[in-house]
Amino acid sequence: MDFRFFHPVPFAIASLGACACTVALADTPANWPLDRQVNEAFQQVIREPADVGVGLNYARLLVQAGNYEGGIAALERLLLDPAAPAAVRVELAALYYRLGSYGMAESLLRRALEDTRLADEQRVQADRLLRDVTRLSQVSRFDGLLIVGVRAQTNPAARSDRNTLLSGGMPLAVAEAFKPKSDTDTQLTLRLDHRYDLGTQNEAAVVSSLVAQVIKYSSSSGSRLTANQVDPYNLALVEVTSGIRFKPSASGVPGLTVRPHLILGTLSAQGHKYLDSHGLGFDLGYRIDERTFFDAGYEYRNFSYASRIDVPDADQLGGPDNLIRVRLSRELSPGSAVSGELRGRFHRTDQAYYDYDGYEARVSYAFSYANPLADNGGFWTTSVWGGVQRRSYAAADPAVDPLTKRRDTEWRVGVGNTFALSGAWSLLLQLEHLQTNANLPNYRNKNSSLYGAVAYRF
Repeated sequence: MDFRFFHPVPFAIASLGACACTVALADTPANWPLDRQVNEAFQQVIREPADVGVGLNYARLLVQAGNYEGGIAALERLLLDPAAPAAVRVELAALYYRLGSYGMAESLLRRALEDTRLADEQRVQADRLLRDVTRLSQVSRFDGLLIVGVRAQTNPAARSDRNTLLSGGMPLAVAEAFKPKSDTDTQLTLRLDHRYDLGTQNEAAVVSSLVAQVIKYSSSSGSRLTANQVDPYNLALVEVTSGIRFKPSASGVPGLTVRPHLILGTLSAQGHKYLDSHGLGFDLGYRIDERTFFDAGYEYRNFSYASRIDVPDADQLGGPDNLIRVRLSRELSPGSAVSGELRGRFHRTDQAYYDYDGYEARVSYAFSYANPLADNGGFWTTSVWGGVQRRSYAAADPAVDPLTKRRDTEWRVGVGNTFALSGAWSLLLQLEHLQTNANLPNYRNKNSSLYGAVAYRF
């Protein structure tokens, strides 16, 4: 499942940016190109250097244009005036936070909160941002996310939507028990992240994470295993990663971070061990500019399946799995971003007809906005996404068709919304449709899902 959950502080920053953009656009003609607005605002600053409103407008336009360092310089100039509005320090702190200068952000926020002129709405934002800045500055830090949700699906077992399948290359009518069937499941997901700052100049830190998930289907119960399982499996997953994240060239390429790490995982089905995995990974992140971020990763896992009555060929299923991914994310405006991702997965086993190469492309767009139902009600975030994946298998499966290698093309589209209930609590809603086209009828299927959950961040 693709989890999209709410983090209050980035959206508090988006709030400041969004408000800034609104004010800036109100003071300049909306149909002007942004660079022309910036130039005109700069000319106004030259003509009226003592006008705080003019200076704020210029700084906010620079931020809207993605020039955060220019926006910082413009806001710092305003602070040379002892009578500068308290909100200037909050906006400046948000920019320093964005660039990772948490010490500067904390100092500005504390001074802003001491100023009695700070408006109530801005005080709430400053308090929220200060809590996060303080947390991020700790040497040893834990972050957690707990999600409890319910999902309804039209075809969770990915059964073929064809009435006739192939068995040994011969057509075979599908029994009613193996046709697509809707179901609901309850999910409990826990993610724990720990970061320990090593205090080095290259910002090295030991970064570890634990992900645990339990899925319980309404149609599945008990722990008895059968040779031909009809109902979906109840699942329990645990995976741990740990490694050192650092900047290999903190002075030469300050925007580059890497993290080599270890991977350990286990999966159980119906209360019995299904598989274990172990491996290595390597993550890379590079901030190209203030609004553009590139990240990539490589993960190697070796799978080992347990011998079970419902997995008679367990000794043939295990083997290495290699995953390569690259992603480019771009902030279009404060509070909105688009990302594109490419993935390649290369799975190997002891049987060629289980081996496959998979290639996937994904794109997503997300935007946040103030709660339309209540003042100071936090921010809502809407996301839309889509993707396509192509899998090609190395050999024909004689049990299906001894002459035809399997090829699948999987299409996925979805929309989701996150409703902030408070600084820690949020409500998630997600609708997704998946369709798999295949050259063999056994693997043609489609599934629609509706997911609702409550998330708590701690």
